[in-house]
Amino acid sequence: MTMSRAAALLLAASFGCSHEQPKPAPASSSAASAPARTADVSPAQGPSAQPPAASPTTTQSGPPLYAVQETPDAPFRAEKPPPLPGKLRFDAPVPVERKLRNGARVLVSELHAVPIVSIDVLFATGVNGEPRGKAGLAGFVASMVTEGTRTRTTTQLAAELDEHAIELAAGAGNETSRVRLNTLKESLPRSVELLADVLQNPAFRPGDVDRIRKLKLAGLAQKQGNPGLLASDEAAKLLYGEKHPWGQPAGGTPETVESITVDDLRRFREDWYRPNNALISVAGDVTADEIVTLLDQRLDSWKQARLRKLALPPFPPIDRRFIDAIDKPGTTQSQVWVGGRLFQARHPDRLPMLVANEVLGGLFTSRLNMNLREQHGYSYGVFSHVQLSRSYGAFLATGGILAQHTAEAVREYEKELERFAAEGPTDPELAKAKESLIRGLPGALETDDAVASALATTVFNGLPLDYYRTVPGRIEKITRDDAARVARKWIRPRQWPVVVVGPVRGAADALEALALGEVRVHEEPGVLEVRATAQSPSGAKGPTAGTVRADEPQTGNPPAGAPARPGAAAAQPGATGSPAQPPAASPAPTPAAPGAGALPPPTSQQPPPPTRP
Repeated sequence: MTMSRAAALLLAASFGCSHEQPKPAPASSSAASAPARTADVSPAQGPSAQPPAASPTTTQSGPPLYAVQETPDAPFRAEKPPPLPGKLRFDAPVPVERKLRNGARVLVSELHAVPIVSIDVLFATGVNGEPRGKAGLAGFVASMVTEGTRTRTTTQLAAELDEHAIELAAGAGNETSRVRLNTLKESLPRSVELLADVLQNPAFRPGDVDRIRKLKLAGLAQKQGNPGLLASDEAAKLLYGEKHPWGQPAGGTPETVESITVDDLRRFREDWYRPNNALISVAGDVTADEIVTLLDQRLDSWKQARLRKLALPPFPPIDRRFIDAIDKPGTTQSQVWVGGRLFQARHPDRLPMLVANEVLGGLFTSRLNMNLREQHGYSYGVFSHVQLSRSYGAFLATGGILAQHTAEAVREYEKELERFAAEGPTDPELAKAKESLIRGLPGALETDDAVASALATTVFNGLPLDYYRTVPGRIEKITRDDAARVARKWIRPRQWPVVVVGPVRGAADALEALALGEVRVHEEPGVLEVRATAQSPSGAKGPTAGTVRADEPQTGNPPAGAPARPGAAAAQPGATGSPAQPPAASPAPTPAAPGAGALPPPTSQQPPPPTRP
């Protein structure tokens, strides 16, 4: 292009852009010639009376700069949609069950709405398979299986996953270990190839082991500054016992994590990551024949092995209430937890208990939250959780409390628990709770990941394949008498311990005055002070009301250097994977269905995520 031509184009562009703004239209001749009107002023008003306010004027006269035009569908958009005929119905998926040549069970849920496939491999052993003195081993193994294989280094595996947009994560819970994969349909063959390599050939290279160990140790150090995680650990110790694997601190202690060797990691994987200990749940854009063929091809050399029978110590008795407090000076809130043990997921009281819990502490409008948050302003939120698993169940009421109101909050916890155990829900509360559980099911099963995880958990817990399809009808049939009966039978505040973590030294006397049992104050790791309950006033409640207890020796010795704290409802330090789960862990936590147990593999150990649809 010549210089003259370029200059000409530039000049033309400048003329095209220098248009003038529209000028106001001149006033009409009739308006201009109209005589000026004066306000009528009565004699009584006098000369100081003000004329009426002039009508507002516009800032622009003449035609608008931009004409507003109606779109062709404007009449349709202006109409209110007619109500839908009848009730919306959600049909939850029911999986097809198959078996691979190596004996692994496979559940397949065909969901063809989007070209995505999710695979959840559940192994029926988790923290319960950890040897004594090796707390944190199950989570350590889960973290390592995604850190490279014999033919792929950590970076090579990560690069392949990234190239094909594949998500891979692993985690361990109390009773299960899980490896989860999410992939586009077009990448399914390569995804199954990588999954098979991870399951059969993890490398456990010393450099990777040391790196993950440091991450886990850093996570354990961070946990000491989190009152919620310390309260979770302490609650687990009281519920399951110091000698039980579930009563150990979530993720272990610095001493146990340091003691875990490469041989320990290999041995745990070889013992429990076996096809005859596995349940593979697949959900997404795939048929049963297609995925079974792919898995058979890639996992054909994955062999069964004899599974050891676990011998776990019994749970300790929980038969009297006391307050177990860990002094954490400098914090502005206290964590207050009240918990006890429940029943297995297959128990016939499962659904009535879940409905009752919605009223007590499951909803924002639940009794606990409306009391502690809305009425008294002691907390941003207090809720209760029911977790039902294959071999055990737990109840926890938890919340962060303004430190200056710790004792008063404990009193309100106990008041609400005792009142609910005695009376149960009202009819309106029952209706809202049932509606909440039923309407929550579509959201709980919204993604392929959620479906694969939920169905794996359901079948592992011994519930039927059509559990999600039939559970709304069974929830609808629950009556107020059903919910009141389970509340009376299972909610036992006068037997359940109270855990408090925060600046409790200044609240110890006020906690004693509640007459709920002795107050055990942990001043520092390994140091326990037992304060006897003072003589209670007439009419005081509690198993120790009106008595003075003698000092009792501490049962069990916490590991050196670790504060007495069991079970955590948070993610296991250093776990692989994405979000929460609650805490969670490796893969993100997904809401659970009524009574089906936690959907995601909680990397934390205790207490597990609540059971909810």
